[in-house]
Amino acid sequence: MKHAAREQAGPEQAGPEQAGPEKAEAEKAEAEKAEAEPTDAAAAGFPMRARRGVHLQIALSTLLGLDDRPATLPALGPIPASRARPLVAAQHRAPWRYALTGPDGRLLRAGALRTRPALSDLDRTARVATDQGAPGLVDLLVDADLLARFAAPGPDLPGSWRPVLTEILAARGRPLDDDPGARFPHTGLRRHVEFRDRHCTFLGCLTPARNADLDHTRDHARGGPTTAADLGPACRHDHGLKHRGWTLTQPEPGIFVWRSPLGRVHRTRAEPLLPPPPPPLPVPSEDDQCCADDGTDQSEDHPDPPLIVWRPPTPVEEPRPPAPPPITDLDEPPPF
Repeated sequence: MKHAAREQAGPEQAGPEQAGPEKAEAEKAEAEKAEAEPTDAAAAGFPMRARRGVHLQIALSTLLGLDDRPATLPALGPIPASRARPLVAAQHRAPWRYALTGPDGRLLRAGALRTRPALSDLDRTARVATDQGAPGLVDLLVDADLLARFAAPGPDLPGSWRPVLTEILAARGRPLDDDPGARFPHTGLRRHVEFRDRHCTFLGCLTPARNADLDHTRDHARGGPTTAADLGPACRHDHGLKHRGWTLTQPEPGIFVWRSPLGRVHRTRAEPLLPPPPPPLPVPSEDDQCCADDGTDQSEDHPDPPLIVWRPPTPVEEPRPPAPPPITDLDEPPPF
């Protein structure tokens, strides 16, 4: 009876002695098939293990390939544009924000972005997708003059970027200072202050504004309004300095004046979000014989001119003081 029941059960319920070799062969075949046939993520060019995203700030002109301005990791520092473009492509599904800047590179207005350019218009070499649980954050820094130029008909612009720029042009968010009596700022006001000040406003503190308290320069309990002109990021340590003898004022939005208990004044202001690029390197003129190329072939018939090596002149030795006269008689009485 047991033998008949085992035969009717088939190979799946057979004992380990009979199903062992067949089961091992089946598992080996499934493993080889899984290695030969990539999954959806691998077919899309992404590895199976996603990494955590980062907070990245990059200029629109850099993503469009107009320049190679370094991007910024607010928690670390600048990174080359060649490394920043793949990061933006990897964080294509992460939250995006924009910051519109003026000619001096300082913030005009900011907001959230809902549209994205196509991956093919970002970076074709990106093969790493960020984790959906920690996708990171992308801040797109947009120069107002560049935006106006691309908004006009005619400029050569990838098609997937045009809806993004249209959203920035048509953005009409909530007014920043519409509720000065509120205890806490709304999302748009908080975003504006974080973009404007970037770090803790105390002297030398590099705590990112996202990780700091949004402090009222004039305390809210003493009538301070919840406006852009009375808010600034302060880390937890420096926030407490106001209760230990330090005073803080904000004469203009984004300019902070700290006064120590001894009366010393420290004035701080964040660097521009998008500073003007450095001037180009000077190009030697054709009349400059030092750097101009005369077009002659430097071969055996035209040997290189002798190399002149400059050496500093040998310093002149100062005359040594005369040697003292020799002592002839040690038993001679002293002259006094």
